[in-house]
Amino acid sequence: MKKILTFAALFAGLSFAASAQQQDSVKKDRAEVRQEMRHKKHMRGDRMGRMDNKTPEDIAKMKTDRLDKELKFTEDQKKDIYAYHLDQAKKWKAKSEERKADREARKNEMKAEREEFLKLLTPEQKETLKNKMAENRKDGFKRGDRKERQFKRRDMDRKPVEKKAEESVNVESSNS
Repeated sequence: MKKILTFAALFAGLSFAASAQQQDSVKKDRAEVRQEMRHKKHMRGDRMGRMDNKTPEDIAKMKTDRLDKELKFTEDQKKDIYAYHLDQAKKWKAKSEERKADREARKNEMKAEREEFLKLLTPEQKETLKNKMAENRKDGFKRGDRKERQFKRRDMDRKPVEKKAEESVNVESSNS
């Protein structure tokens, strides 16, 4: 009986050790994947910039060739898939141009609104606004900083709460 228990304990210990080693390797794999994804995220801007410069035909050929390496298409499939990718690339280019035109129109609209707003201000107010904008730029004003600034503002508004003295008095009175 002792031998059976000894073997069972030995087997449990070995399986636990093997399991722990396997989890370490999984953690390393996840860390590598995370690092690779971080790198890809960094490179995304370059890749998208290059896609804007390509024609729909180039994009369709590139996508079809990439898939052909993995899936080994027949010639008929290759033609059909190229036609599909070409259609998708043309739609993407049209939408991209439309978004670009919308962006330009909005930019011009905002510029006109700003000019209209500035006409309402006195020269002193314009100067104050100009100085405030320059100060924001100097401090590195960015869109992403807004939440961080909100938290800083909230923290500055809060006063430290001193409940420790009250709690100790309550604890002593409840113990008595």
